[in-house]
Amino acid sequence: MRIPLPVVGALVLVAGFAVALAGCEQKAYLTEKRISPVSMAIPPAASPPVVPAASVPKPKAPVPASVYRPGWAPPAVLDTTVSLNGLPHRLHIEAETDSTQRLKTTYQPYPGHFEQARGYQGRFTFALHDALGRQVFRRQLRKADFYKAAGQDIVTESEAYRPELLAYSPAFGALVFTLDFMVPDSDVGSQAVLMLDLTGRVVRISDGRAPGTGADCDPALTPNGRALLTGSELLRPQKPPLRLHRADADLAGAFLLTDSTVLIVYAPGKSHLIHSPGEPETYGRTPTPQQQRAPNVLVRHIGTGRVLSRFRYTGFYEELGYTIPRAYVAGTHYLLDEQRGLRLVPAAAPARTAEVRFAAMPRFVRPQRSREVRFELQSSATSFAFYVDTTSQLPHIRYERLAE
Repeated sequence: MRIPLPVVGALVLVAGFAVALAGCEQKAYLTEKRISPVSMAIPPAASPPVVPAASVPKPKAPVPASVYRPGWAPPAVLDTTVSLNGLPHRLHIEAETDSTQRLKTTYQPYPGHFEQARGYQGRFTFALHDALGRQVFRRQLRKADFYKAAGQDIVTESEAYRPELLAYSPAFGALVFTLDFMVPDSDVGSQAVLMLDLTGRVVRISDGRAPGTGADCDPALTPNGRALLTGSELLRPQKPPLRLHRADADLAGAFLLTDSTVLIVYAPGKSHLIHSPGEPETYGRTPTPQQQRAPNVLVRHIGTGRVLSRFRYTGFYEELGYTIPRAYVAGTHYLLDEQRGLRLVPAAAPARTAEVRFAAMPRFVRPQRSREVRFELQSSATSFAFYVDTTSQLPHIRYERLAE
């Protein structure tokens, strides 16, 4: 559901409150108004009458007015050097809007209700040159290439933002990019993940993390570059994609633990449209009692897809998309549940997870000890600081609630 921004200011959506993640970094999405001048033709003035030297000062020519055109932006270009298989290359990335070619599409925000989206054509150019300046490839894509992954209505209305290079993966033999799309003056957006091989061929276009909605799942390569996590799947060379979505639950988020493991969190109960008398239509879930008791987190092996462990965790929350408050400290992932405490997932042994309740954590009393590592986590309503003794074999954690 689209929510208009206030009149003043652009809305910055911060997707995620994690302190330090393995292969998953915090990213802020910004919707901003782009100002472009309007050319004005000013007719020549008539010959002025002869006046004495001490006449009234000559009037200044009017200043052309500025306007805001939703969905239009000036071209954005990046030239950078990348190392591909040990050799330097120059990568040129460009995004431009064709204001002479308008786009229009009809979509259904929910069944039976039709709306129209309008915007301008956008082109995205990728050019790679070797160290001698010889062109390796040049590839140009248009907005329509991203309709399926990022949503036709959102892509149509969005400005043509410059693609961002995520990484190069020798295992895939491909450059990985992310492309953001935002509906002007709203918090509605989407993202596409693009893979181009070294001939410029499109290997795959998948969905990424959607600001304003969707799962807490930033696109990321494993440290060894042999797997790519997108917003809905785990890609592996020479293997079929490992799909993250389930029919009976929403994907709340996923992040890489190691080169070989990924953690996936589900919100039980599939989202559906809710009609309330006198209230705007919205989406919600109605999990069954059995779903509310069952484990909703899976730790899976990336290569085989095998489930290594399951546990129940309800500390995630949903505000303009899902957020899993988490941190990575000294080889362990910490997931916050503001009602219960912390869930610990050791990266070296993700099948041996443990829960440490608040009741088992001493309240923090100054001073901080030299062997303690401090980190903060934010739930939907409360901020916490945790102090972890990194020299202790057993979990030894102190905590404090921070003033709002």
